[in-house]
Amino acid sequence: MAGGPIYPSSAFYGDSTGRLFPAVYAPVAGSPNDAAREQCHGVVGSFSSGGNALLHLRFHMPPTIPTGTLKLRSLHLCNATSGAAAIIVEDGTCPVGSKPGSVTLTAETLYTVSWATGEADKYKEVKTTLTATPAANDILVVAIKYTTSTLQWTLASQLNSIFSVIWE
Repeated sequence: MAGGPIYPSSAFYGDSTGRLFPAVYAPVAGSPNDAAREQCHGVVGSFSSGGNALLHLRFHMPPTIPTGTLKLRSLHLCNATSGAAAIIVEDGTCPVGSKPGSVTLTAETLYTVSWATGEADKYKEVKTTLTATPAANDILVVAIKYTTSTLQWTLASQLNSIFSVIWE
C-alpha cells in the first residue's frame, strides 16, 4: 500500500547570508480564486554566487511504515520563463534515542529544475528515491542542498520549494 504525504516537522535554513528563507508564493499575474498563496521555502533569485546553501528537514515516520519505495516529493514554483536550479538531496535515518547530528547522510543524484516560456507560476515536480529505510517511529533526516558547484544556477527569479515524503 502506498502512503503519504508526510510534511516536515522541522525546517532550518542553514545559510547565514539570507539566501534561504520562509516564503509565501503568490502568482505575479494574480489568480481568480481565494487560495492563490502558498507557504514555501524560498531561495533568492540569481543564487549563483556564495556557494551551496542547506535546508535541514526532519520527517517523523508513522508507527506503521507503508509499503512501496520511499521518495522525497519536491514541488517548485517560480515566476520565470527561463533558467534552471540545481538541487542535491541527502538523507538518513535516526532512530529515537539516537543523535540526529551523528546520522550519516547519503547524497542522491543531483537534479535540475528548469523553466521555459509559458511555465511561470506552474508546479514543477521531482520525485527522488531515497536510500534511507526508516523503521516505524524513526526520524528521517534530510538535507536539501541548493548547489552552484555542479551546475551553473541560471534562475534569476526566486525559487519556492515544498517538500514531502511519500511511498509509491
